[in-house]
Amino acid sequence: MRFAFPLKLALIALVLAMPITAMAAGKCDRLVATGAADNPPFLWQDPQNPKRLIGANADLLGQITESLGLKLDLLYTGDRAKALEEVRSGRVDVLADATLTVQRLEQLDFIHPAIVQLQTVAWVRNEPGFFYSSREDLRGHAGMIVAGSRLGSEFDAFAKANLQLQQAAGLEQGLQQLVEGGRQYLLHERYSTIAAADARGWLDRIQRLEPPVVGRDMHLAISHDSACNDPWLRGQLARKMTELRAAGVPEQLLVHNLTVWKNQQSDRTSASKK
Repeated sequence: MRFAFPLKLALIALVLAMPITAMAAGKCDRLVATGAADNPPFLWQDPQNPKRLIGANADLLGQITESLGLKLDLLYTGDRAKALEEVRSGRVDVLADATLTVQRLEQLDFIHPAIVQLQTVAWVRNEPGFFYSSREDLRGHAGMIVAGSRLGSEFDAFAKANLQLQQAAGLEQGLQQLVEGGRQYLLHERYSTIAAADARGWLDRIQRLEPPVVGRDMHLAISHDSACNDPWLRGQLARKMTELRAAGVPEQLLVHNLTVWKNQQSDRTSASKK
């Protein structure tokens, strides 16, 4: 018994010497994440391995998990709706491109701060003559919105009452109609429009109008049913997001991945011509 007290002190010293992450990480050493697979520069399927996703959000989440000593699998699970369902069910831990709604708060824990603010803007042809200072100035002009776009109930009500919006089947189709003069403006998110237009060589033919018509935040979000969802992980994700946002890292990764996406499209075009 005379060794009990020194032994207890030794055990305490050993615990105190352990890294905080080793003590706190607990039940999870790997995160499985997913997101919309057709939304460059945020996320898209890796041409070299279509089962995984790459992009700015993938790079960001990779930096975070590496700093926490966690392994990351960022998997392709289907379209946006399928990705959300996989996370809501708990089969996948993290949604890497979540926009906050009241309904989703019942199923997901959103990490704050947000990754970036998604700005939906009005895009017009790069020519003079379109006066714009707010969304009110879109009245009387023929516009487009990509089918399936979700801009919130408040804007939907405004658009229904005031705007002449035609649905485009997809972003590329909407951009083509815009540059060819079929419609006067296109409403779409800033970075994804730049990615699509630049890949087609249309970027110098369009311009965006400021201020945005809608702003929504994009977050990392963890499923309530994820086995990895615990206070330590949520706290560490929030801490790392705060640090990275303060350093401007999400914006830097978006700019970098715009170039990556453009280069991939150029390579694909070149390969198809051979």
